[in-house]
Amino acid sequence: MKEKQTHSIPLESTCKITDEICLPDTKLPRVVIVGGGFAGLALVEKLKHKEVQVVLLDKNNFHQFQPLLYQVATSALEPDSIVFPFRKQINGYKNVFFRLAEVEEIQPDSNTILTNKGSISYDYLVLATGTTTNFFGMDSVAENSLGMKDIRDSLNIRHMM
Repeated sequence: MKEKQTHSIPLESTCKITDEICLPDTKLPRVVIVGGGFAGLALVEKLKHKEVQVVLLDKNNFHQFQPLLYQVATSALEPDSIVFPFRKQINGYKNVFFRLAEVEEIQPDSNTILTNKGSISYDYLVLATGTTTNFFGMDSVAENSLGMKDIRDSLNIRHMM
């Protein structure tokens, strides 16, 4: 029995060359989540079957399991043991899209986010960007120590040993 072939138009061929990030057209409300850490991914999980279009933006194309960064720093684990690609996580979620981009500006008056890859409009915006290392104003500590907030920091510590 011969299988029926279906032809779908790739998303890339339907996108116009503009300054907008390419996303499928929708009449559903668009929820943009900036940040793919624990909070951002937890919200993606909650919204994956809702009547919304979810767009996850992150400056990395992977999630990192931060509680185990110290194990990467001490060579107990390899980096790929604690990171996984966002696209693998959301594979099969019909209403969720990931875009690799860094947010440069948020324009709340027009519900627009400007990124290094173009702009994106939103109906709802969630900022889940995480934190940075806080040295509590101690300049000498900041100058003479290392933070450990991401996989790069862990690898830098590993290579100093």
